Amino acid sequence: MNKQRKETIIQEIGYWKRNRLLPEQYCDYLLALYTEGEGEEQPAKGKGKLFSIFFACLISLFVPITFLVIYFTEMPVHLQMLLVTFFVLLSLFGYFVFRKEQSFIHIPVFVIALLVLIFSIKSLEVLSFQLPLTFIIITFQILMWFTIGYMKKWYYLNISAIIMMIIFVANIILM
Repeated sequence: MNKQRKETIIQEIGYWKRNRLLPEQYCDYLLALYTEGEGEEQPAKGKGKLFSIFFACLISLFVPITFLVIYFTEMPVHLQMLLVTFFVLLSLFGYFVFRKEQSFIHIPVFVIALLVLIFSIKSLEVLSFQLPLTFIIITFQILMWFTIGYMKKWYYLNISAIIMMIIFVANIILM
């Protein structure tokens, strides 16, 4: 087989593997067959994995940092909200980065859900809205968690929504 044809086949198998058109084991076997045991370049994959792990850890720290900033500092409220907004945007970026490779995708999803909830509660607290509007906004968010969890088959969002609704209703009853 000529070299150009072999390179085309190897590139096509790499495309299948990246886009999950064939199971990874099949692609690995075909790559080993056509590259005569050489396989793909592995070092770049290791660097990308290290970046993914670092970025996932960074995103998971956004929730504790947000709690610290909101409840334990005397930073002005508009700066607190700006910081939470920045964290939400970084988490959205993380979602789009991890969406392609399907690893760590659940970390930014959960962090976004929690940060938007914290942002909403703090905004309602600052604006001094009454209980009915607070109930409506938080219930809407909980229903969104449940709906997204149901549609994407992310059961942790469903469980979180149910637990959050129980806590929220118990809080209203005890008030």
